[in-house]
Amino acid sequence: MKKIITLIAVTLISFTGFSQAFKFGTITADLGTGFGIYGIRAYSPINQSEHSGIGFVGSLPIVNAEFGLTKFLGIGGRFRRGTYGKSGINKLRGNDMMLRLNFHVANKNDKFDLGIGAGYGLSSFGGDISDTEYLRTKGSVLNIHVTPHLYFGKYVGMFLSVGYNKHMLNRNIEMKDSAGKVWTNADGATWNMGGVYFEFGVAGRFDLFNKGE
Repeated sequence: MKKIITLIAVTLISFTGFSQAFKFGTITADLGTGFGIYGIRAYSPINQSEHSGIGFVGSLPIVNAEFGLTKFLGIGGRFRRGTYGKSGINKLRGNDMMLRLNFHVANKNDKFDLGIGAGYGLSSFGGDISDTEYLRTKGSVLNIHVTPHLYFGKYVGMFLSVGYNKHMLNRNIEMKDSAGKVWTNADGATWNMGGVYFEFGVAGRFDLFNKGE
């Protein structure tokens, strides 16, 4: 029993002896890649029909940055370049840029940080379907995520992230058919998609107001 109590005490002391992984003034940056499964629902006025399906999406690069407002709260930005498979002669690609607010719920030592947050921003999607046909959309994206960070030293570590993206791309849609006619959201064109994703990569951090901990 004494050995067990001693082991618990040593463990607690070792953890409380560390500084926090995230606090006021902490600047973090992530660079990674990922993949996901998306559902798509759209309406094309070209053939006057609904389209729906499930597809695979790859993300490269993924860039996240954050600034610590408190030891539990941070604000930052996110950029993601996504490839949504191939339609016709080219791949369909999209860009997401957003602001995110993150809550750091497990932040008791300098080796591990668990962030849970949400973001909102701008999204674009599209590509050439043939030599004369294309699809282009712009709108917004909503993101929720759980992103743990594991640090190997004072500055460098890795991150994993599981999340959900909801793209709302009905604000500005252009669908060009083989005859050269351009159809828009004014003609009833819609494009909505969203799905779950998994991301991973390298992480870095820097304490702007380091007090010598």
